[in-house]
Amino acid sequence: MNTPLVLIGSNAISFRGYELPRKWGADWDYVGKYDDVVTRFRTVKAKLKSLAPISEGKKLVAKYEGTGPREAEIAWPGSLAEELYNLVLNDPGTVHFQDSNLYVPSLNVLYMLKMSHRYLKNSPHFLKTRQDIMFLRTLGAHIEPAHEEFYQKRLKATYTYNHPKLNVNKGEFFNGDGVDYKYDHDSIHRSVMRGYQPAYEVYKEDEAEVYCSKDLFYAAPEHVRLNGVLEEAMVLAIERSIVPHPGAMTGKQAFEYALMKVCTSITSGWFREYAWENYDKVIGLYDPLYVDKFWEDVKTGIVKEYEAA
Repeated sequence: MNTPLVLIGSNAISFRGYELPRKWGADWDYVGKYDDVVTRFRTVKAKLKSLAPISEGKKLVAKYEGTGPREAEIAWPGSLAEELYNLVLNDPGTVHFQDSNLYVPSLNVLYMLKMSHRYLKNSPHFLKTRQDIMFLRTLGAHIEPAHEEFYQKRLKATYTYNHPKLNVNKGEFFNGDGVDYKYDHDSIHRSVMRGYQPAYEVYKEDEAEVYCSKDLFYAAPEHVRLNGVLEEAMVLAIERSIVPHPGAMTGKQAFEYALMKVCTSITSGWFREYAWENYDKVIGLYDPLYVDKFWEDVKTGIVKEYEAA
C-alpha cells in the first residue's frame, strides 16, 4: 500500500475536482515524513534519475525520465512542515484518497499556502502562482481564522530577506543596492511619466525624498495609482537591464521582469500589494516605445547623468 502523503500545489486543486484555467503542472508537490517520502518516490514507475535534498534538508526532490519531478517538504519533528502535515490531516475540509493514500487539503488551505509565497523573490512560478490564487478566489477560497497563526508562521519562514526602506533620504535609499547607476533616477521617471508629472509626485509626502503616503496614494484616481506602478517598472527596467546590459532583453522582456520585481521583492507593504493585485491592468498599459523615448531624452538632456548624493 502507498505510504501516506499530503498533496499540495497546483495539482492538488485538480485533485479536488476543479479544472485549472491553464495546463496542469508537470511537477508534483507533497508534504510527508522522510521515510514515507522516500518510499513513495522510489515506487514511481518512471526511472529515477536522482533523489536529493535541497533547502538545507527541508525538502527532497526526485527527478525521473519522461515525467515531471516530485518535491516534498519533509515533516521533520518540530518543523513547520510537520505542523502543516498535522494541520491537513486533522482539518475537516481535507479529502483522503484511499487508493493512492493521498491527503488533499481544502481549497482554503491550498489558497493559504499559495498566498504565503505570492511575493517570493525571483520565483520562476510567479505568474503560475498568481493565476492559481485568482482562480481559487473565484471559487470562494479564503484564509480561515483558524489558520491565521500558521499562515503568519509560513510568511515569516518564506520571506527571510529584507526589502527597501522608504523612510530614508534618497542617498541612503540608493546606496549599497548593487546597481551601478549611470542616469539620474528622478529624471528617468520624468522620461517615462504618463501624465504632466511622475505619478509618485502625487502621493509623495511633502519634504520626503523617497517615502510615499498610503493615504495620498489611495486618494489619487485609479489611473494615477496604476501609472505609479507602471512607471516604477519601466524605470527599474531601464536602470537594471536596458542601460547596464544592452541587448540582453527586449524592452518588453525587461519591463515584464521589472514588474514582477515590483510585485514581489523590490517594493514592500501596501504598494507591493497594490501592484500584485493589479498586475494584469498594469501589463495592459505597457508602452512599447518607452525605451526609444528614454534614449531620445538622454540625447536632449531631459535624462540627466547620475550624481552620487
